[in-house]
Amino acid sequence: MASPGPVTSSLAGSEATRAPPAALTEERKRKRKESNRLSAQRSRARKLLQVDELEAEAAALRARNCAVAAAAQEAARRCAVVQAENELLHARALELGARLESLAELIQYIDAAAAMGASSIPLAGVNGTALPQQPILQTELYCNYSYYC
Repeated sequence: MASPGPVTSSLAGSEATRAPPAALTEERKRKRKESNRLSAQRSRARKLLQVDELEAEAAALRARNCAVAAAAQEAARRCAVVQAENELLHARALELGARLESLAELIQYIDAAAAMGASSIPLAGVNGTALPQQPILQTELYCNYSYYC
């Protein structure tokens, strides 16, 4: 027959595995709290690092934006200079075209006078207007721009 002593000891062993003692439960709680605290600390550190990286990226983008804006402003300035020069060259082309036309008329007049055997050519244009008193290369439009004079 079995003695009551060993039966109670086996019951006490199975109860110990079912319900942990209070000291063991407190130790688990303490470890879990410590683990949670460390995890929160790492999470805050990661967030701070991410914020720092984003701030650095924003500063770099601001600097790049300023550089692009300066380059765009310089390009606009150069475009304005080229447009002004283009307008000047267009005006000069019109002037030179008119001068060329005038010279062509003068050559026709001289050729016509030579063909008729005239010994002296009067100083008058083809249509009876007086020839210019100034040299052909100096006109008002040409000398209005100090760049070309």
